[in-house]
Amino acid sequence: MDEIYEKVPCRENQLDDLLDLLGEDDEPLPVSIFISGNMATGKSLCVNTVLQHLRFKHVMIDCIECYTPKIMYEVILSGLYDDQVDIKCDSIWELMNNLNTYSTQLSRYEPIVLVFDRAERFRAMDQSIMCAFLRLREFCTLNICTFFVTHLIYDNFNFKMGVREPIKIYFPNYNKEELFKIIFLRQKAFVRHLTSNHDVDCGIKEDLEWPELFANFLNAFLSVFYRPCRDLIELQHMARVNFVKYCEPIIKNEIKSNDLSKLWRHIAPILKTSLELLYLRISTSKPTIPSPGKENNDWIDSHNYNFENTLKQELLSTKTFAQSFELPYYAKFLLIAAYLASYNPPKEDKRLFMKNHGKQRKRLQQVKAKAKISEKLNTQLGPKVFTLDRLLAIFYAILQEKIGLTSNLLAQIATLVELKLIAGSKEIDLDTSKYKCIVGYDFISAVAQTVGFNVRKYLYDFI
Repeated sequence: MDEIYEKVPCRENQLDDLLDLLGEDDEPLPVSIFISGNMATGKSLCVNTVLQHLRFKHVMIDCIECYTPKIMYEVILSGLYDDQVDIKCDSIWELMNNLNTYSTQLSRYEPIVLVFDRAERFRAMDQSIMCAFLRLREFCTLNICTFFVTHLIYDNFNFKMGVREPIKIYFPNYNKEELFKIIFLRQKAFVRHLTSNHDVDCGIKEDLEWPELFANFLNAFLSVFYRPCRDLIELQHMARVNFVKYCEPIIKNEIKSNDLSKLWRHIAPILKTSLELLYLRISTSKPTIPSPGKENNDWIDSHNYNFENTLKQELLSTKTFAQSFELPYYAKFLLIAAYLASYNPPKEDKRLFMKNHGKQRKRLQQVKAKAKISEKLNTQLGPKVFTLDRLLAIFYAILQEKIGLTSNLLAQIATLVELKLIAGSKEIDLDTSKYKCIVGYDFISAVAQTVGFNVRKYLYDFI
């Protein structure tokens, strides 16, 4: 048992529950087990570790890779037959027949476990598929158990027909002490990462390998990052990035490794700046080779490299910042429509967005207006206020797709207001709601590029 606890720290209760449920080789397995918990809480690792410890025959099925039932069935059979045969399986009933055939090769109580990782993908498939796997024991003669590992709770899976409810195990988030313990176990890996990227003297290397130094860094790091983030994978990534910055003054002999107060004053502003990059995974290291396509490809001396300035430059990079917004498909078109409504005159909407807008004579006044200097372009004078009905009219014109005006679509407008991409009221009122797009041309061009839309074509300034 101690060996399992060392492989999966801070999950003793969940490991004990799994071992109690699975029992010994000659005992019948439970029909199905449903494991839920937030991302990066050790669910898959615990299941895999227990099954390897018990030496049960098991197949791990990633529901993202097995995106169709046919692929899923064939992966199950290939795993049971150890990839020795190429089996075609098109339906759940063919899978049952193959499992019954496979049972003739086994002893009566030999356990088999199927683990469906990221099982929330079942919600996009036919309901009967998950129902069948929940009752798999009833359809075949194997001592078989199905695991469903997901970040959703069981109530999120709705079944029209009655199903056998699985045994439920919940994995809670790691608390601060557990996160400290788990990350601290990787102290040697952090030091190796640091020494492989920096030239370190032998005497200083011993100081960097001092466990108390890493423990002091972790305490400072978690005091800033624990409240906004509980994701172990993301915390490990950010800790690895910031540990390098924590040790830089030690490597340069500017601060002693035991001077905790100076080290804290050095790292505190860097941690707060790094907090703005949480989940973005923006590279904070200077590239050794200039990237093609950049406007400035000047080489920068690594000794003059400023971490805080680099982070600010990355955040101010409009394209990177725009692409970090993972907006829904229709929300992107709503944002584009808001920009067009803010920077186009309302009287030009018919000309810009309708195919049959009629002929328009070029008057002398219009020719002179088109010759206006760049300082007077609409895109440089700032956004204008527009109404909700005008926003929706432009949205449907540029989308060129027939969708209904649903509450979900209107809720996405409120989301854009919440994200500070559109200024206005969160309350949706067709009569009185007025909005204004507050993002620039570079930002909206980066967003439009992700959906293959040419913003310039629909701007009055460029026609």
